[in-house]
Amino acid sequence: MQLFPVSRWLCAIAVLVALPTTPPDEGMWPFDGLPLQYLKEKYQFEPTSEWLDHVRLGSVRFDTGGSGSFVSPNGLVMTNHHVALQTIQAVSTQEKDWVEPGFSSKLYGSEVKGKGLTLRQLIEIKNVTTEVLAVAEDARDDKLKEMCDAQKDEGKHIVADPVVLYDGNEYRIHVYHVYDDVRLVFAPEKQVAFYGGDYDNFTYPRYCLDCAFFRVYEDDKPIDSSKYYFHWNADGAKKDDLVFVSGHPGNTERLLTHAEMEFHRDFQCPRIVDRLKGMLADTKSQMDSDPEKAFALRDQFFGIANSLKAYEGHLTGLQDAAMMAKMKARDEALVEKSGKPEVKAAFEAIANGYAEFKALIEDKSSKQSARTNMQRTLAQEIVPPNKAILNKARFDAYGKDLYPDATFTLRLAFGTVTGYEAGTTKVPPRTTFNGLYERNSSFDNEAPYDLPKRWQDAKAKLNLETSYNFVCTADIIGGNSGSPILDRNANVVGLVFDGNIESLPGNYWFDERVNRCVGVHAAGMIEALDKVYGEAELVKELRGK
Repeated sequence: MQLFPVSRWLCAIAVLVALPTTPPDEGMWPFDGLPLQYLKEKYQFEPTSEWLDHVRLGSVRFDTGGSGSFVSPNGLVMTNHHVALQTIQAVSTQEKDWVEPGFSSKLYGSEVKGKGLTLRQLIEIKNVTTEVLAVAEDARDDKLKEMCDAQKDEGKHIVADPVVLYDGNEYRIHVYHVYDDVRLVFAPEKQVAFYGGDYDNFTYPRYCLDCAFFRVYEDDKPIDSSKYYFHWNADGAKKDDLVFVSGHPGNTERLLTHAEMEFHRDFQCPRIVDRLKGMLADTKSQMDSDPEKAFALRDQFFGIANSLKAYEGHLTGLQDAAMMAKMKARDEALVEKSGKPEVKAAFEAIANGYAEFKALIEDKSSKQSARTNMQRTLAQEIVPPNKAILNKARFDAYGKDLYPDATFTLRLAFGTVTGYEAGTTKVPPRTTFNGLYERNSSFDNEAPYDLPKRWQDAKAKLNLETSYNFVCTADIIGGNSGSPILDRNANVVGLVFDGNIESLPGNYWFDERVNRCVGVHAAGMIEALDKVYGEAELVKELRGK
């Protein structure tokens, strides 16, 4: 998910790198490592253990990639259309397609079961750091596996995964309840969910109904989720509100050294971008040549296009000289704070290794075998031992004041509903249905800004000033798609579906001034479900009436 105005970065560098804690509202925090004092001092909010348990149990992970949440006592789960897309594609045929026209199941029992779809609910977090660190380093993986195996109970659909945090300085076991009977309840038309197509992808303002609903069954009955589902706040998020995002960010690389980031900038990202461009062109060629392939490959085409735009955003970020200077200053700050010569030596060893590798790549006369050997030496002999020194130094210096990199495990992010400055203009915190129809009219209803007939017919019934999409400062990344956006009372006020284009370098860093999480507004979802789709029972279930 996630171009940067460079202004003010340079003057901020010296201040930011000296701080032992993260910048305001940055972070994808483990549930047992939240910055509680910061939340209390800035927002006068103190989450209780009951609040945290509720949010953890109300959140689910889609093993196809993405997040979701329970939003009724009857096993109803909310996520994004683009998270559900793989499943919708799998249950569709050319004769009965549910991707383009959407899908609706008005009654229990008539939902369509997802093929190969499983959800995971995190029922327990076990801190096993003491036990794992007590054994030799080369035996720790086996120790973790043994402890995870002891937690499994296939008959009760219980599994356990090892989780390594803070770069190997702490260890957890995440115990999950796995649900494998997950049925599609509702999905809008793809055109409405992905309004504006690739032109608008990773942009803001946005006008997307990127939502979908499933129901979880066990023993052929909807599960009882009454103890942990999220109630619906029909008013949704308001400007300056404190909000929380509970989800499963997939992967970040925010603790790479400056030298590693330079390598990503100069070699790794450009090559990935070139490869994705080739894959996209090849896939499009196949789709253009065969109607059956056009149907079968549309989800794959969407995924490649999305990844291409994301990596182009990564590359743009890495080419920002001011941000790269900040990363270099961050490395230098760790050297100074640790006061240990081996920390400085570790940074230098990694930088020298990458410099040698880059010289081989740029030397057209060098043999492929020499480049391959150097790449192996970097990956196996240079980087691991030196990163271990740096990781230990960082944890000794900052501890849990710094959040660990994302690993597709449950995290909690927080922030406020607020707009931002983009170049010389201000961007509002919310969009409305009125804006959707104006955009549609401005493009004369031409693709990808066209609207289905039912949306044209429903315009007179809608309150056009209802909030539709909105942004907040919560720190997210790919994998957070489908995460609920919650208020202080853990009620749903929105649904994460994207980041703005300024947030695409979020793999490497976070800038609160312009990074924004983009969500579907809770009020907008209800307005559309009710007045466009006539989903009376679904609306009633969400409202709890």
